[in-house]
Formats: sequence, structure tokens, C-alpha cells
Amino acid sequence: MKKTINYGLLMLVMLFSMASNIFADNKYGLKDNIQDGVILHCFDWTLADIQEEIPNIAKAGFTAVQTSPVHERAGKGSVWYDVYRPYDFKIGNGLGTEADLKALCAEAHKYGVKVIVDVVANHTDHPNVAERLKDESLYHERFGVGNWHDRHQVTFGMIGMWDLDTNNPTVQAIIKQYIQDLKACGVDGIRWDAIKHIGLPSEGDSFMQNVVDQEMYNYGEILDSTGGDDNVLFPEYQTYMSITDNGYGNGFANSFAGGSINESVGNFTQRNAKTEKLVYWGESHDTYANDGGESKNKSQNVIDRAYAVVAGNNGATALYFSRPFQKAKNDIKFGDKGSVHFKDAEVAQVNYMHNVCAGEPNYYVKGNGVCAQVRKSGAIIVLGSGSDRDVTVANGAGDGKWLKSGTYKDMVGGGVFTVNASTISGHVGESGIAVIYNAGSIVLPPEVLFNPADGTAFSDETLTLTATPLNATSAWIQVNGGEKQNFTAAKQFIVGADVAYGQNVTITWSATDKDGNTETGSVTYKKVKAYVPELDKADEISCFLETTNAAAAVYVWNGKVNPVIKYAGEWNDAIKKKLPLVGKSVSGKNVFKWTYDGTETSVPTHIIFLDGNGKNITGDVDFVNHGYYVDGTYSSTVTKVHEEEIVDPKYVYYDNASNWENVYCYFYNGTTSSTAWPGVKMTYDASASHNGKTGWYKATIPTAYLNAKFFINNGTPGMAINGANVTTTQVVN
Repeated sequence: MKKTINYGLLMLVMLFSMASNIFADNKYGLKDNIQDGVILHCFDWTLADIQEEIPNIAKAGFTAVQTSPVHERAGKGSVWYDVYRPYDFKIGNGLGTEADLKALCAEAHKYGVKVIVDVVANHTDHPNVAERLKDESLYHERFGVGNWHDRHQVTFGMIGMWDLDTNNPTVQAIIKQYIQDLKACGVDGIRWDAIKHIGLPSEGDSFMQNVVDQEMYNYGEILDSTGGDDNVLFPEYQTYMSITDNGYGNGFANSFAGGSINESVGNFTQRNAKTEKLVYWGESHDTYANDGGESKNKSQNVIDRAYAVVAGNNGATALYFSRPFQKAKNDIKFGDKGSVHFKDAEVAQVNYMHNVCAGEPNYYVKGNGVCAQVRKSGAIIVLGSGSDRDVTVANGAGDGKWLKSGTYKDMVGGGVFTVNASTISGHVGESGIAVIYNAGSIVLPPEVLFNPADGTAFSDETLTLTATPLNATSAWIQVNGGEKQNFTAAKQFIVGADVAYGQNVTITWSATDKDGNTETGSVTYKKVKAYVPELDKADEISCFLETTNAAAAVYVWNGKVNPVIKYAGEWNDAIKKKLPLVGKSVSGKNVFKWTYDGTETSVPTHIIFLDGNGKNITGDVDFVNHGYYVDGTYSSTVTKVHEEEIVDPKYVYYDNASNWENVYCYFYNGTTSSTAWPGVKMTYDASASHNGKTGWYKATIPTAYLNAKFFINNGTPGMAINGANVTTTQVVN
């Protein structure tokens, strides 16, 4: 019997099967086009380490992962910059082999993640190069770049290494073959190092036309400018690839580090670059790993806030940098796995919003210490400084054409946001970053969102709360084990009438989605008696500060007299004097009181509030005697505080006899940790007195970890650690 085969149908089935395999697990909104998604830079990681984390990289919403260069022949454990001095353009070095690269690409593609490899094509480590690269005719004339505004010097001069003549056919053939070898391994994109040092066709260099593979994703590193007419050269570079706009993200990192909001809506875009072919970041390996790197001494949270803003843009992609655990340039080693903080909600949820809103315009708004990137289907809200406070920002242009009105959950902090045509209002949590969006293709579990949020205390006889089903078609709640109350849309409930002061209201909930999937959980509210902070005497000079900070200090003065009266002492003395903790606000914040103990009778004119490390919470604030300030802002209504015994914070103390450059404390209770390894950074307090010694490194013990274990470490991954029971008297020598 003759068989008839429908080859067209067979080919279609094969293609569908391949597509299903390559993008088998794309429930996190990952994009087909790298430019539409976001990129994780696994700086210096081995290929095997990256492969192991691919499921988490996909789960964190990264469309692509970028490796460090894989050409010969930097060894594992060498300083990180050795690989940026190429020996030869063949696959294989301390990060892994060609087989390792193929395995990484295959694993990544299973999850819909693309792979980008960093390529250094501008220069080599001549004379320490392979035989085929030793011919001096393959290089430009040897001279250093003396004028960074001279385009000829920028494209022909040496930047510490011999500059390849990229218009030379032999050079082009070698690098082109290397790109094709990477492509054959499954690599999807190329990051072109130092691309501004490689000339363009209009400048007589055919490298872009002959070597750059337009079937792959390409982006090139341009720091600050091209050295020529950017308005002309940016568009020409973008004919062949996307380019980095380092100034935009760096500007946000700098402003957040100073506690302010950047007004920028783009840097290179002001010089004729197209947003849809730009790459932004909060920091990069250049800003972190080099001597004097401008981001290495900024906190991860500052960088996360900068990343949140730049990743909120439409068109441009954003790169998130996995920080090494070392800071000094020569201590950062090739092949060492860096931070996995990228898995945390303040990063992953930003990525989700970016993916959900791909293709939608963005509208940047700022004011009152907060900024936001507003889209049609979501928004990212970022505080300029501080955390855990209520905010209101404009809903885009405020014309009803931006984020849809409704109730949203902050996917980072868990709080509630209410959106109408003109404003977005809600509570930003501890990270200082809030992310709200309509999930679209991203699979989210059914749940019930409560406003006010879980853990809120209340002092009235009853509490009115709103329960809203999210990603659910039906839900119920049960108050303190009572009757189940069913609902399908947002509904108000009044609770607490039958609960005594000092007792809790516990609400169990269940939510079911359209596919029958059910999730359950519970929230708790405490009913507390409240009182107004009292004065020791009517004529005292004093004020109160309500804040999330664990400690506080003040600098207070009267600038209307000469000489100036400094009520808390000179600056350097005042910032070391910790205020007494007198209570807790109903919202759970700490309440501190400052009382003047001198002989002056005039009232101060100004005050500056600081945290326990001497960092400003506010700038100059008008002083109101007996005034109550919430996060440094005067409140005309004195906030109620708990009438309960207040226990001073407990600390872990460490003498740092080993003189570590950085000291961290990692709290672990046998199941969970208070934060990711290496834990919280311990700060040196010269005035701390403990066990007869003055001057300690110390860290506040989180309330939930008072009976946990702690590990003192210097931030080195994999270091040997020993546990000890945490107490206020425990000293580790």
C-alpha cells in the first residue's frame, strides 16, 4: 500500500513541537523579543551556576540572561578584568566549555529565557595572544586616547590594550566566525563591549555591516557619549544594535542615594537616540567593579529603586546587575557566583509589570518625595527616601487615559492601592517600592486583599475593613471562627465589637479562581487602647517623632539669635545621642521623644531628624514645640500610641577583631532568614557601651528572630559559619 505524507502538515507539527519545547514554561510574561523584556547580568558566574538558576531567573521575570565573556582564556579565580583582555576568539575559559554553553542555552530555552554573551571585539591583550592575532598589521597605530572628544582617537586609540583594526578583513573574519560559533551553541544575543571605540560605515569601517548578525539580538556599550556628534552617531549605531544609556540610570541611583527624586525622562533620547533601541540600568559592572565605581558603596535598595524607575519605561530594555560579594577591584574573581537578590519581590515584580505593560506608553510623574512610572495596565511607585508610608501620585496625565480605576494589590509590600481617573493612592512598604498591575498573561493565585492591611492595630470599638477578591470568582471570610460570609466582589465588614482590648481579631479567608484553584490564608488585627503622648511638664521644650526607623536622633537650633543656640549640641555630638523610645503608634511605628534638658528658655526655630546611623530623615524642618512629627512631617493631630510596655531594641554586638572591611549578621530561625545572605550590614557605633567595652559593631535583632540563630560573617559566599543563641548579652569575639 502506498503511503501519502502531507509534508506541509508534518513541518507545521514539528515547528509547533519545537516552539512548545523552547517556550514550555512562559507563565511569567517573558517576551519573544529581548528588547521588550528585561535582562539579568550574571556577572562572572560560571555557565553551570547560571544554568542551575535558570528556573529562578524565569520565575523572576527576566526574558534574557547575560554571561560574562566566554572567549579564551581567563581562568576561574583570576581577577574579573582579565577576560576583557582577549587571548583568542574561541569558546572556552574559566566560566565553562563549549559544551557548557550549549547546555546553558538548552536549559534557558526550556523556560523561554534567551542567552546573551558579552563579546570584546575592540582590542586584545597583544602580545599575549594566539598566533593568528600576533600580526601587528591587524591593529591600529599604537597611541593612547588623549582627547575623548576626538572621534578619531576614540575609534583608533588604545584604551590600555592594542586596538584591533576592525575594518581589516582578517579581523572581521575571525570575529564573525566566533559570533557564528556562539550562535551555533544556541546564543540568542551579543553584548558588544566598548562599541563606541569601533567605527561606523560612515567613518570608513565596515565592521557593523559585515560582522554583526542581524538575526541575533545586539546591544553595544556606549558610556557617556560617542566622542563625536551624538545626534548623528547614535542613530547610526542604532541601525545595527541597541545601545546603553548609562547616564539615565546612574542619575536615578545618585538621586535616590541622596534621598531625592530625579526629574530625568531620558539622557540619550535628548541626543536623537530612539528609546526602543536603548538599554537602561540601575548599575552595571563598570559602575560597581572598577576602582572608584560610583555604585559599589550605594546600598542594594538604592540600586533597586533606580532599576524600578528605569525598568518602568516603554521601549527600552533594562539590565539588572547581580552584585559580586566583594567590592575591591582585585578581590572580584572570575567564576564566583554573585548575589541572587534578583529573586526578591522588589525586583521580580518590577519585571512582571514591565512584561505585562510591554508596548504601552509610560508617563513619568513626581512630587512630594515620590515618583512613579504609570502605564495603561500598571504602575511602579518609588519613594525618594524612607519607607512604609502612604502616598498619592498622579495617574499619568490625570485625564482618565492611563491606569484603569479600581483596587490593586501592591505586589511588593502587600498593601492596597486605590486608583481613579486622576490619582493613584496607597501604602508603600519597607522596600520603598510598590508595583501594581493587571496580571494579563501572568498566572497569579487567587487571594483576598484586605484594607487596612494584615497586622494593623485599631483603637476604636470596631474596625471597618474592605475585603476584595483578586484573581478569584468567589471568596469567603470567617471572623474568629464564626460563620462563613461569602462574597464575589469587594465588600465591607465591621469587626471587633465583641473583642476585648488587648485581644486579636483573626480572619480566615478562602478564594477560588475560574479554574477551581483555591487558596486560603488569614489576617490578624489587634484591638488596643490608645493614649495621647503626655508631657513631663507644661513648660518643657520637646517634640515627638513617629518613624519606622529603629533609632533616631535630632539636631535642633535657633537661627534667629546670634550666636546660634544649638539645643542638642554640636552636629557631630547631636547625631550620636539616641532619642528614648516612648511608644508605638497604632500603625506599629516607633515613637521617639526629644526633651531639652538645658537652661535656655527660648524655643528652637528648626530641627533635623536623623536615623540611628546619623543619616538624615529630613532636611531643615520648622520646629513646633510639643509638636508631633510623622516621618519628619508635622502632624496637627497627635497620633495615638499603644499603652503598653515598650522594650528597647535588642542588639547583637561584635568587636571585629579580624578587622573585616564589611561585617554582616545573618539571622536564621531554622526555617526562614530575616533577609538574604550575607544578612544585614552591621554598623560601628563608637558610643555603644557593652560588657565594659565602648565601641562596637552592632545590628538590631528583628523581633521575629529574638530566639533564633545568628551568623557573623564578612559577606564572603560559602564561608564557614557557627551559630549561637541570640541574646542581648551575647558577644562574639
